[in-house]
Amino acid sequence: MSTLKEANTCPDGYRALSTSELQELLQNDEKMDQILRLNEKFQDLQVDREMLLSTNRSVAEESLARQPQLNNGKLQLAEKYRELSNLATTCWEKQSQLGEFEKVDEEEEGRGRGLMFLASYEECVQGHW
Repeated sequence: MSTLKEANTCPDGYRALSTSELQELLQNDEKMDQILRLNEKFQDLQVDREMLLSTNRSVAEESLARQPQLNNGKLQLAEKYRELSNLATTCWEKQSQLGEFEKVDEEEEGRGRGLMFLASYEECVQGHW
């Protein structure tokens, strides 16, 4: 009977069985059902394996086909980041220039107000004198 157990582990292992062992196996309905179930499971697993391999291959081929698009997209994204960086630098420079202009404008405005005050004062003083 130990030979029967070994035969179950290998599908072609039945060839190694003697005629009497094969007859014994054929008469054991429980053992035959087990062998058939294992064989069916094995076949189902083989079919599943082949389907998974096929699906995996298709996904891999599709992925490889999209690789140039992905690389192009990465290059475009890098270029957009460079443009953004340049624009941000330009914005900071212009903002700092505006800040300087605002200071100059405020100083000029202050002087202008002072001159206007003096002119008004002079008019007022001249009108009273």
